[in-house]
Amino acid sequence: MHKKNGNVQLLAALADFDDKEESEYRFLVDEKHIKYVTVDPGVLPKENRTFAPVLIETLPQFPPGDWNEGHVSKDQVTGHLVFSRTSRSDLAGVKNIWHQTLIDYLEFKKLERVRQNIHKVTHTLFDQAILIKFAEFPWQIPYLEAETAAYSWIEGEGIGPKFLGHVSEAGRVIGFAMENIEGARTVEPGDLAICQNILAKLHSLGIRHGDINKHNFLVRDGKAVLVDFEMAQMCNEKEELQSEYRQLEDSLADPSYRGGVGPAEYHP
Repeated sequence: MHKKNGNVQLLAALADFDDKEESEYRFLVDEKHIKYVTVDPGVLPKENRTFAPVLIETLPQFPPGDWNEGHVSKDQVTGHLVFSRTSRSDLAGVKNIWHQTLIDYLEFKKLERVRQNIHKVTHTLFDQAILIKFAEFPWQIPYLEAETAAYSWIEGEGIGPKFLGHVSEAGRVIGFAMENIEGARTVEPGDLAICQNILAKLHSLGIRHGDINKHNFLVRDGKAVLVDFEMAQMCNEKEELQSEYRQLEDSLADPSYRGGVGPAEYHP
């Protein structure tokens, strides 16, 4: 018996359980086409909105054709879910393509999800596992644009993970690949001096990190490494840089999971 949407795989979901906004989904169809689907509020049973096997069966049959955005709503006459529209859209992509390596997202083999949009993967170009960080949905591109630029500013400076190339999807750049820092640990209050050293090095380039919570510092071989440059900006104001530097000690002492992955939030 033919299984409805048997060629569809769920890649990402942003489901609204309050029935106020559309739910957003990223699907892989036929193992080669990525499609973005929004669903009207309240038309999917709440228990089905993120559980892939049931969700995919509940949605209407994916229509054929060269579309990349679709919308699902309830037919006012029949009460059935239908694709009320599909379109081939020119989706946003990162414009600052400064590295020579460009790799299609579908070429990576996923090992685990580190955070929502950070995956540990393998690829034939690299002899060990790496990380990719990417926009799961087009509206997230500005964050990746900013971070891609920041990595170009610190290239070769030994401040963050090594930038390994851009990640593309259907011709547009959606993120980047970076070194997986094996054996690193999160910082502790006693690591203040080495964290001050790496932050001062960043500041010496005229760059403000913008988010110096303790989870954005890792320790490897007795040295600190900075990560997560989404909020980084070029900055010529010494007082702003000094202010960020002064905040570091309190940031390292913060016992919360702000900016990190709490015990209940980690999903391999």
